[in-house]
Amino acid sequence: MFELAVRLYGTEVYAYYFDLTFEETLRRHRTRTKCNEFGEEAMRRWWREKDFSDILNELPITAEKDIESIVRDICNAVTSDL
Repeated sequence: MFELAVRLYGTEVYAYYFDLTFEETLRRHRTRTKCNEFGEEAMRRWWREKDFSDILNELPITAEKDIESIVRDICNAVTSDL
């Protein structure tokens, strides 16, 4: 899927990676309305630290960024290329 996106859109693919610790990911998961669908045990089985794509040039989003900053940065990136 990622290879096809790059073939179709080249550098116009915006990819972001939440570069968070497992503990921070778990904390954020517990705030979701769907948090009871799966829990820590399942997440530990799925977890892969620093699992960046080999195909996409993902920009990391760290725990220091709040939701407003994340949305603003992504919107700015997309609209600046128009």
